[in-house]
Amino acid sequence: GRAFCAGLDLKDFGTPPSPGEHPHMPAGVDAQTFMSNLTVRMRDLPQVIIAAVNGPAFGGGLALACAADIRVASASAKFCSAFIRTGLSGTDIGITYLLPRLIGNANAFDLILTGRDIDAAEALRMGLVSRVVADEELQELALSYARDMSSYTASGLRTTKEVLWHNSEASSLTSAIALEARNQNLLNYAPDVREYMKNYRKKTTG
Repeated sequence: GRAFCAGLDLKDFGTPPSPGEHPHMPAGVDAQTFMSNLTVRMRDLPQVIIAAVNGPAFGGGLALACAADIRVASASAKFCSAFIRTGLSGTDIGITYLLPRLIGNANAFDLILTGRDIDAAEALRMGLVSRVVADEELQELALSYARDMSSYTASGLRTTKEVLWHNSEASSLTSAIALEARNQNLLNYAPDVREYMKNYRKKTTG
């Protein structure tokens, strides 16, 4: 498509209701909670999520891209926090947690407070994406990542993703190492890992 996710449709955004006068306020809170939980659910999925960003990733679209495990972009991709442009808070669905961890506080504060657009080249310089390719090459790049990872064990990928996310919040190096060591030892007993290692030894010993 022409956009990864253009964010909230402002055409029918309407006028904010007066406090206490809107009959659907509980539904609005429920909808906000549902949307906010999407980023948590993405992190908790056992599968690796690759965000192939083509065109705009604005507002919630930027947050969803940040919640992915790998981000690659086309040369025409654009990124924008955008929330501040609506008159609301510049913070929504986890962006203030995710974005600073990817690009640092200075860059995150810049993008969230100003709501300015950045192109794919600037996103790459900031570390928001790991690769930028021509528009027509983006889908194949994302699929090549998926093909490469599909050759590994599901247990290994799931555990690696889990540890990466947990250790992004680790309080110390020793805490991070302890979790890594625990999971490495547990994986020795996973059936798919044992089968993979057996086949790998056969292949390498010829």
